[in-house]
Amino acid sequence: MVLVLAALGALGVGTLYSTGSSDLSGQEAQPVAFTHVKHAGDLGIECLYCHRAAADSPTAGIPSMYICIGCHRNLADETSETRKLLASWSAQTPVEWTRLHRLPDFVYFTHEMHLANGLQCQQCHGHVERMAAPPRAESHEMGWCLSCHEARGASRDCWTCHK
Repeated sequence: MVLVLAALGALGVGTLYSTGSSDLSGQEAQPVAFTHVKHAGDLGIECLYCHRAAADSPTAGIPSMYICIGCHRNLADETSETRKLLASWSAQTPVEWTRLHRLPDFVYFTHEMHLANGLQCQQCHGHVERMAAPPRAESHEMGWCLSCHEARGASRDCWTCHK
């Protein structure tokens, strides 16, 4: 019995440490349906134009409403989704976007460091410009990160990524 409990405990801890929260279901729903295919694909808008914080901070950040409205308030083509943006802008209430990716608290990660070392957004997030649904990143599990660090000759020291 003790061995079974110990095995279950080890399995639980192992799962906790190996599963990135980006794998959780139910993260796809957004209050405004947004397609990267249109913006990043068809229009060719660069990732860092909307996710401006990525180049200078740990997080990529959610695009500000000002960035969205900068284009959408001048477009004659309105959809139900762009009307939501415009209504939110007029009411001065932010859109409550759902965060898609969250790493476990024990992981230290910065977008700026990875971008500064030459990584492209697509290397971790996939070809977002081709994704109709909100992007699902790679698993961001430890083995995936270690493989990339090894391939690039980056540090594999535990304290590089773990707090």
